[in-house]
Amino acid sequence: MTIPASNNNLDKNIDELLRGDGSEFDAYLSEIVSRVPISKTGANLHCYVINHDGNDNPRVNDLAQAVALRMIDYCIPRSEIERAREKDARLKTTVETSRLKMLARKLFTDISNTGEGGEILLYMLSQTFLRIPQFLCKMPLKTSGQMHYHGADGIHVKFDRKTNKLALYWGESKLYSSIDDAMSECFNSISPFLIDSGGANAAQFRDLQLITGNIDLCDEELESAMLRYLDPDDALFNKLQYRGICMIGFNEDVYPTSPNQKTIEDVIGEVTQKHNDWLKKLQRRLINRSPLDSYILEVFLIPFPSVEDFRSAFLEELKYV
Repeated sequence: MTIPASNNNLDKNIDELLRGDGSEFDAYLSEIVSRVPISKTGANLHCYVINHDGNDNPRVNDLAQAVALRMIDYCIPRSEIERAREKDARLKTTVETSRLKMLARKLFTDISNTGEGGEILLYMLSQTFLRIPQFLCKMPLKTSGQMHYHGADGIHVKFDRKTNKLALYWGESKLYSSIDDAMSECFNSISPFLIDSGGANAAQFRDLQLITGNIDLCDEELESAMLRYLDPDDALFNKLQYRGICMIGFNEDVYPTSPNQKTIEDVIGEVTQKHNDWLKKLQRRLINRSPLDSYILEVFLIPFPSVEDFRSAFLEELKYV
């Protein structure tokens, strides 16, 4: 099956949905490994550590601020952002942008164990390192600011020219003190979105309905093309492939506990020694959840000095952005 003539630039049009230039995390995260295949599975490992400032303090609070500053991009539909920009430019104000900031802030919970900071971090990793843009802006669909959205933590999309398929990426983010718990919970959560085989009882059913009813890409031709892939009655639906993005954050004692105690190079060296063991754990858990191991997954491992400190810092930053 070929791509319809009107969709010949589908991959380029989807790329236009990306925000930023891919360098947004350079100051906050250092790469340990990227795009490393996990043997006997369809997954790739990406591992990053949190950078230090000039006095060798891990930049957890700064990372939380960088995440919080993306709340409008993450939360507000593209057409609303464009309207606000146009009106502010015409009237030479920032009123409409400020209004969007207020609306976005109200969508977040203030629950101490919130995972919403991790969800935006997942969104940023997908955009920045994978260059896979967000498809559904889910936060406005919440029925209450004090509740979490029920469904996948993120939905991203790209067109794969090699397979001639539209790849729909279901995202799951987990922040746990234990790497083992974080891995298990993340894979348990994402599995149904990938392996359920359709029908009204499938885990994806509700989110696919939400995409169809709330598609907002600021490009009518692209929206029409995407809706064809999402329509079970269209032959292009058979070219819709489910994939996954996992963000697994956990506590790790490689970081310094006081200033000027350990350099970022020291931390990178220690994590480099550990990441092969983490990769083996990932492999075992994926194979034990077969057929999850057969799906294309992009798995980010992010060790933190404390995931609880990151949660608290994110909630604090939301008060000021």
